[in-house]
Amino acid sequence: MPIYHIVLFKLKPNTDSSQVSEMRAAGDAMVGVVPGLRSFTLGPPLSSTAHRAQGFDMALMTVMDTEEQVLAYAGHPPTAEVRVGSAQTPNALQEQHQKLRLSPTNIEKWEDGLRTDPPKPGVFEWWYFDSHLANGAKLMVVFHTKLFANPNTGLDPKIRVQLDTPDGRSWAITKTYPASSFNASREECNVTVDGEKDGQINFFRGNDLNAFQIHVVVDDLTIDVQLNSTTSPWRPGTGHVYYDEDEYFAWLVAVPQGKVTATYRIGGEKPVTAEGDGYHDRNWGNVSLAKVINHWYWGRGTVGPYTVISSATTSSDNLAYAMGISFMIQKGDTIVAEDAGKVVFTATDAGIDEETGRSVADRLHFEYRDNELVYTLKYVKEDFTSRQKMGDGWYLRFAGSLRFKTYESGKMVEAYESHTQWDSMWFGQAHRDALIYQK
Repeated sequence: MPIYHIVLFKLKPNTDSSQVSEMRAAGDAMVGVVPGLRSFTLGPPLSSTAHRAQGFDMALMTVMDTEEQVLAYAGHPPTAEVRVGSAQTPNALQEQHQKLRLSPTNIEKWEDGLRTDPPKPGVFEWWYFDSHLANGAKLMVVFHTKLFANPNTGLDPKIRVQLDTPDGRSWAITKTYPASSFNASREECNVTVDGEKDGQINFFRGNDLNAFQIHVVVDDLTIDVQLNSTTSPWRPGTGHVYYDEDEYFAWLVAVPQGKVTATYRIGGEKPVTAEGDGYHDRNWGNVSLAKVINHWYWGRGTVGPYTVISSATTSSDNLAYAMGISFMIQKGDTIVAEDAGKVVFTATDAGIDEETGRSVADRLHFEYRDNELVYTLKYVKEDFTSRQKMGDGWYLRFAGSLRFKTYESGKMVEAYESHTQWDSMWFGQAHRDALIYQK
């Protein structure tokens, strides 16, 4: 698990943009030379009024292998440097695993169970599923203890469903239930929410991380899902990102890829059953995401023999809009790439969505480079499938093509293309400083 070290600092008087560019170039040149230095990001001027009032002009984020290397690193710009905060993990990866009762090599079924105390304000948790069905339908189901956009409340169970049918109809439903209707196991994935009708129970249940059943009835939709995993569960390190000693945001991918049989019924229409591929992950945390994240892009899919998961998260202005990457490529049941420090993310063909006021890129590009081996992953937007207001933020969902290529010594040796979905969650505004990855 890399260490993310963030420093806010003041530029010397009369420092111009060319000198900032020189500092950035000098830092980039040290990547791979300074022991353990994975990346060097010199951020643009902060938008935070509080930090400007304190005189901070810029932010530097370095990503290194260990905290010892962070402490030994002397490559900061020659400025009156002041450290105000960091987004880094505890001192050693082994200590992290022990503290969290996690195995560094195995993922256990209890990790997909309840991980927070839902009635406690400030904590949140959700279980997520999506699927692309062979008949052209797209399905998403999420069970929430409360919406992560508004976590400072008690237990406030919600179920979100999005269904897009082959005939062009779409549903995006968020249903709220009484706190007394919610129950979840800490031993495994077994989440239930009592329905509106007597005796009807909505559930998201798992069996040893191998098989899952989902049943929901929301408004005029009835959904039943059987998900059988065909891959190994995955978490990047401990799955936790710490923003200080106590505040964190966590992630576990229980099913990177699986086979799905789904049945959906719309009102009094005949039920439709279709097979397809599916995915299940879950998130939880105790930090306001609006406090630490400006926005993210997240996507996953199956392309050729590969299962891929990728995300690019831009932090909030008080963390200098630093970029965090998660990345995984699995071939069959074997992970072939997961070192996010080897990934460069860019976005092109971007513009402001008129309805939401947020930036949307038509093309997302992830490039993983390990010496002469290069994987490229490109998401190409074809449809804007959902816009959902969540608190002060927006949840945006897209559909399009997923293009995967492998290069060895500069020669392309593999190329695959498939269809997938991905999303973007905006907590902040589309400030220019938050979009430096756009080309």
